Amino acid sequence: GGAAGGGGAAGGGGVAAFVAACVEQAAAGAGSPMDAGAAPARKRARKAAPGVQVGATAAEYAARKPLVLSSVGSSYLGDSVCAAINGERGNIERRKFNDGEAYYRLQVDDRYELVGRDVVYVASTEHDANFLELIRVGCALAAYGARRRIFVIPFLGYSTMERQVKPGEIITAKANARMLSAIPDTQLGNVFMLMDLHVQGLLQYFEGPCLKEELYAEASLIAGIKEHLDVSSIPIMFASADLGRPLWVQSFAGHFETPMAFVQKERTAAGTSVQNVIGDVRGRHVIIYDDMTRSGGTLINAAEAYLANGAVRVSAVLSHFALQDETAIERMITTPAISTCISTNTHPASQHPRVKASSKIIILDVGSTFAERISALTAR
Repeated sequence: GGAAGGGGAAGGGGVAAFVAACVEQAAAGAGSPMDAGAAPARKRARKAAPGVQVGATAAEYAARKPLVLSSVGSSYLGDSVCAAINGERGNIERRKFNDGEAYYRLQVDDRYELVGRDVVYVASTEHDANFLELIRVGCALAAYGARRRIFVIPFLGYSTMERQVKPGEIITAKANARMLSAIPDTQLGNVFMLMDLHVQGLLQYFEGPCLKEELYAEASLIAGIKEHLDVSSIPIMFASADLGRPLWVQSFAGHFETPMAFVQKERTAAGTSVQNVIGDVRGRHVIIYDDMTRSGGTLINAAEAYLANGAVRVSAVLSHFALQDETAIERMITTPAISTCISTNTHPASQHPRVKASSKIIILDVGSTFAERISALTAR
């Protein structure tokens, strides 16, 4: 609307330039156009930042609380992060048209409300719709002047599609990382915070000047194990659901000073089957760690194998409770092979009513883990 707005566009440019000068001088520790006492500038400042009093210093203007937005599916984690960082909870208006197109609007009162502000957007990308929304919201935040955009992606979808096995296969994880990297980079840039990636090398698929960081749920999971599992009356042992996570299993085993066990699987056209259990599990409470479960099949098969080899109890510890549908959730709840399942709340499936009502499944909130890193970043 700049060309059509005529004089209004010129006025808007003046406001934008004024606010930019405030933010820039605040970062440098200098004074502000607000301090100069110019009445017209102060009047425009009220419009630029509805939550800041007229006459505020540039430092006060720049110190506004971070705005926290989220996808619909990750709203519970957005609430947790917002409370932990003492942020301001924001909303996004969403509508779906009959032809399938989606409408979005950041619910702000003024065109310049986001200028020079830190904005956090929380969304797991378990569906393509959430991934596309993240990109669209990110582009809008840059266009509306947010100085730093922090994208909290607790569960990164397509993380198992990180390499090519057969000719012609698309490395979707890499393609998605490149699209995320293409979100406009303005002022203090884009920050991507992820948790317990399926493969750590996924971070290297991001391109350009963005910051990217993998956070870990290990401390939360260890606390959950100590609180919810019996680790004293029966000797415990940490194990994996296959041979894919030996370092993680070793880390948990090292913390609790226990031995380890592994399951050797074989994949065929007919499916996956357990071939061998590596380690002596007789008389032990076996605690399986896996980064995620989507169907529950591999996890349950491993638990049954450990029980068949002499384990007296099997529990599961997961970074991502990513069960894909109600059938998989019901299977996890009703299987006798797994006594207790502890996981984080990174994936929206963790909020399913059947999960929340089950005494067998323990869900841990990791909002504070993300909040700690966000607070450290925004304080700089």
